[in-house]
Amino acid sequence: MAQPAAPSATPIVARSTYHPDNSHSETVVDKTTNELIESTYNAGGALVAKKHYLLNERGLPTQGHIYDGRGNLVARSQVYFDAYGRAQEMRSFNLSGQCYQQVIYEYDDRGNAKKPKVINVNPGAAPSIKPGIIDFTQNTQPPGQAMPQQAVPAQAQQPAAEPKKKGFFGRLFGKKDK
Repeated sequence: MAQPAAPSATPIVARSTYHPDNSHSETVVDKTTNELIESTYNAGGALVAKKHYLLNERGLPTQGHIYDGRGNLVARSQVYFDAYGRAQEMRSFNLSGQCYQQVIYEYDDRGNAKKPKVINVNPGAAPSIKPGIIDFTQNTQPPGQAMPQQAVPAQAQQPAAEPKKKGFFGRLFGKKDK
Protein backbone atom coordinates (compact mmCIF):
# COMPACT_ATOMS: atom_id res chain seq x y z
CA MET A 1 0.00 0.00 0.00
CA ALA A 2 1.40 3.41 -0.99
CA GLN A 3 1.96 6.06 1.64
CA PRO A 4 0.53 9.53 1.01
CA ALA A 5 3.16 12.15 0.33
CA ALA A 6 4.08 14.25 3.37
CA PRO A 7 3.46 17.97 3.03
CA SER A 8 6.61 19.80 1.94
CA ALA A 9 6.19 22.62 4.44
CA THR A 10 4.42 22.99 7.74
CA PRO A 11 1.24 24.99 7.10
CA ILE A 12 1.22 26.64 10.56
CA VAL A 13 4.25 28.23 12.19
CA ALA A 14 4.15 29.72 15.70
CA ARG A 15 6.73 31.74 17.59
CA SER A 16 6.93 33.49 20.98
CA THR A 17 9.05 36.60 21.54
CA TYR A 18 9.87 37.82 25.04
CA HIS A 19 10.53 41.54 25.52
CA PRO A 20 12.79 43.33 28.09
CA ASP A 21 9.75 44.69 29.98
CA ASN A 22 8.56 41.09 30.65
CA SER A 23 5.77 41.35 28.06
CA HIS A 24 5.68 38.86 25.22
CA SER A 25 4.22 38.39 21.74
CA GLU A 26 2.90 35.24 20.13
CA THR A 27 2.94 35.10 16.33
CA VAL A 28 1.07 32.47 14.33
CA VAL A 29 1.47 32.23 10.54
CA ASP A 30 -1.06 30.06 8.73
CA LYS A 31 0.19 29.35 5.20
CA THR A 32 -3.04 27.64 4.18
CA THR A 33 -5.07 30.83 4.68
CA ASN A 34 -2.18 33.31 4.15
CA GLU A 35 -2.80 34.97 7.50
CA LEU A 36 -0.55 36.18 10.32
CA ILE A 37 -1.91 36.83 13.81
CA GLU A 38 0.27 38.49 16.43
CA SER A 39 -0.98 38.75 20.01
CA THR A 40 0.90 40.90 22.55
CA TYR A 41 0.55 40.32 26.29
CA ASN A 42 1.72 42.51 29.18
CA ALA A 43 3.93 41.25 32.03
CA GLY A 44 0.84 39.99 33.89
CA GLY A 45 -0.28 37.89 30.91
CA ALA A 46 -3.24 40.08 29.86
CA LEU A 47 -3.82 40.60 26.14
CA VAL A 48 -3.06 44.24 25.22
CA ALA A 49 -3.08 44.14 21.40
CA LYS A 50 -3.81 41.81 18.53
CA LYS A 51 -2.76 42.27 14.89
CA HIS A 52 -4.30 40.30 12.02
CA TYR A 53 -2.53 40.56 8.64
CA LEU A 54 -3.21 39.09 5.21
CA LEU A 55 -0.10 37.71 3.50
CA ASN A 56 0.87 37.77 -0.17
CA GLU A 57 2.21 34.78 -2.14
CA ARG A 58 5.71 35.45 -0.75
CA GLY A 59 4.43 35.34 2.84
CA LEU A 60 4.74 39.10 3.42
CA PRO A 61 2.00 41.12 5.15
CA THR A 62 0.00 43.30 2.74
CA GLN A 63 -2.74 44.77 4.93
CA GLY A 64 -4.15 44.21 8.36
CA HIS A 65 -6.32 45.18 11.30
CA ILE A 66 -5.13 46.14 14.78
CA TYR A 67 -7.31 45.42 17.81
CA ASP A 68 -7.01 46.44 21.44
CA GLY A 69 -6.96 43.92 24.30
CA ARG A 70 -10.77 43.73 24.34
CA GLY A 71 -11.03 42.90 20.64
CA ASN A 72 -12.11 46.37 19.49
CA LEU A 73 -10.81 47.47 16.08
CA VAL A 74 -8.54 50.50 16.66
CA ALA A 75 -6.50 50.80 13.46
CA ARG A 76 -5.72 49.46 10.00
CA SER A 77 -2.37 48.90 8.28
CA GLN A 78 -1.33 48.94 4.64
CA VAL A 79 2.03 47.75 3.28
CA TYR A 80 3.54 49.18 0.08
CA PHE A 81 6.11 47.27 -1.99
CA ASP A 82 8.95 48.35 -4.30
CA ALA A 83 9.58 47.13 -7.86
CA TYR A 84 11.42 44.05 -6.50
CA GLY A 85 8.48 42.93 -4.35
CA ARG A 86 10.15 43.98 -1.09
CA ALA A 87 8.29 45.83 1.64
CA GLN A 88 9.02 49.54 1.23
CA GLU A 89 6.67 51.17 3.71
CA MET A 90 3.94 50.24 6.17
CA ARG A 91 1.40 52.86 7.19
CA SER A 92 -0.98 52.50 10.12
CA PHE A 93 -4.23 54.48 10.05
CA ASN A 94 -6.69 55.23 12.84
CA LEU A 95 -10.39 54.64 12.22
CA SER A 96 -10.74 58.21 10.88
CA GLY A 97 -8.30 57.34 8.08
CA GLN A 98 -5.45 59.45 9.51
CA CYS A 99 -1.94 58.00 9.40
CA TYR A 100 -0.37 57.82 12.85
CA GLN A 101 2.70 55.68 12.10
CA GLN A 102 4.97 54.96 9.15
CA VAL A 103 7.60 52.24 9.07
CA ILE A 104 10.15 52.78 6.29
CA TYR A 105 12.08 49.73 5.06
CA GLU A 106 15.40 50.24 3.28
CA TYR A 107 17.90 47.86 1.72
CA ASP A 108 21.65 48.00 1.11
CA ASP A 109 23.33 47.52 -2.29
CA ARG A 110 23.22 43.72 -1.86
CA GLY A 111 19.49 43.72 -1.08
CA ASN A 112 19.90 43.03 2.64
CA ALA A 113 17.34 44.74 4.85
CA LYS A 114 18.52 47.62 7.01
CA LYS A 115 16.97 48.44 10.38
CA PRO A 116 13.47 49.85 9.73
CA LYS A 117 12.81 53.53 10.50
CA VAL A 118 9.68 54.20 12.54
CA ILE A 119 7.99 57.58 12.20
CA ASN A 120 5.17 58.32 14.62
CA VAL A 121 2.83 61.00 13.31
CA ASN A 122 0.41 63.11 15.32
CA PRO A 123 -2.91 62.61 13.50
CA GLY A 124 -4.21 65.90 14.90
CA ALA A 125 -1.47 67.90 13.19
CA ALA A 126 -2.13 69.08 9.64
CA PRO A 127 -1.57 67.96 6.97
CA SER A 128 -2.41 64.34 7.55
CA ILE A 129 -1.61 61.40 5.32
CA LYS A 130 -4.73 59.62 4.11
CA PRO A 131 -5.05 56.64 1.79
CA GLY A 132 -5.70 57.73 -1.76
CA ILE A 133 -8.38 56.42 -4.06
CA ILE A 134 -7.47 55.49 -7.61
CA ASP A 135 -10.33 55.41 -10.08
CA PHE A 136 -9.38 53.12 -12.97
CA THR A 137 -12.65 53.87 -14.77
CA GLN A 138 -11.60 57.43 -15.68
CA ASN A 139 -9.27 58.35 -18.52
CA THR A 140 -6.57 60.09 -16.47
CA GLN A 141 -2.80 59.84 -16.46
CA PRO A 142 -0.81 58.86 -13.35
CA PRO A 143 0.63 61.78 -11.37
CA GLY A 144 3.62 63.37 -13.06
CA GLN A 145 2.54 62.59 -16.61
CA ALA A 146 0.95 65.22 -18.82
CA MET A 147 -2.41 64.62 -20.43
CA PRO A 148 -2.37 64.75 -24.24
CA GLN A 149 -3.58 68.12 -25.46
CA GLN A 150 -6.83 68.11 -27.36
CA ALA A 151 -7.65 70.58 -30.10
CA VAL A 152 -9.60 73.56 -28.77
CA PRO A 153 -11.92 75.47 -31.13
CA ALA A 154 -10.72 78.99 -31.97
CA GLN A 155 -13.70 80.69 -30.30
CA ALA A 156 -13.00 78.80 -27.02
CA GLN A 157 -9.36 79.93 -26.85
CA GLN A 158 -8.64 82.68 -24.38
CA PRO A 159 -6.53 85.69 -25.34
CA ALA A 160 -2.85 85.51 -24.48
CA ALA A 161 -1.97 87.13 -21.17
CA GLU A 162 -0.05 90.40 -21.27
CA PRO A 163 3.62 90.13 -20.34
CA LYS A 164 4.31 90.89 -16.69
CA LYS A 165 5.42 94.46 -16.10
CA LYS A 166 8.83 94.99 -14.53
CA GLY A 167 8.98 96.32 -10.99
CA PHE A 168 11.00 99.37 -9.97
CA PHE A 169 14.31 97.50 -9.48
CA GLY A 170 13.72 95.48 -12.64
CA ARG A 171 13.37 98.69 -14.63
CA LEU A 172 16.34 100.25 -12.86
CA PHE A 173 18.81 97.34 -13.13
CA GLY A 174 17.26 95.09 -15.78
CA LYS A 175 18.15 94.82 -19.46
CA LYS A 176 17.05 97.64 -21.67
CA ASP A 177 14.19 96.90 -24.05
CA LYS A 178 14.98 97.89 -27.62
